[in-house]
Amino acid sequence: MRNNILGGLVIFVVVLTCLLMLDDISNVQEQEEKKDTVQIEQVEGKTDLAVVEDSE
Repeated sequence: MRNNILGGLVIFVVVLTCLLMLDDISNVQEQEEKKDTVQIEQVEGKTDLAVVEDSE
């Protein structure tokens, strides 16, 4: 009799955990999204260029 109660309790906990995990997975759209922003600065007249020489 005691084994039946413990087995039922274990199955109940496993099912409850699975339901909670499914609920968390299905509510993904409510989470805040972090968006990365990139700032591009355009500089005119700057001549920091590298010179590549081909030595054949």
